[in-house]
Amino acid sequence: MTRAGKLSGGFVSIIVFKYFKGVVFLLVGLAAVHLARMERIPSAEQIARFLRSSPENEIIRRIASVTPREVVGISIVSLFVGLIFTVEATLLAFRIWWSTYFTIALTTLGIPLELYEILQRPFGIRRYLILAVNVAILVYLWRRRNEFRDYRKPSMM
Repeated sequence: MTRAGKLSGGFVSIIVFKYFKGVVFLLVGLAAVHLARMERIPSAEQIARFLRSSPENEIIRRIASVTPREVVGISIVSLFVGLIFTVEATLLAFRIWWSTYFTIALTTLGIPLELYEILQRPFGIRRYLILAVNVAILVYLWRRRNEFRDYRKPSMM
């Protein structure tokens, strides 16, 4: 059991992954807030030019077709999810004893959504990779769920 020593590579990887996801969602949320504050949502051509992509790209077309109300919803949800991922990573980094259980519960809640996404669009490896990574995180954390239980921060003397 790791006490005052370094975090294992598995925990460091999970923490980095959670921070990465948190930053991505926070950036998406901030971009959506910016879009929501604009007088007019940019056209597919303008978005494509900005992202140096084709206006026929499916993602570009989806972004250009959202309503202002949907943009506000996307911003709220993205900022909230980004905050949750960041909190998860921080709790694990500080070795809070219940942080493994918290991460197990939240990761488990995402599995049905990932399965739904796979059923909706079964072709393409990205969704399967995300599912595999999250299942690997669950297995790892379940096996090491009590690792922080006896951890105490060194006293300040």
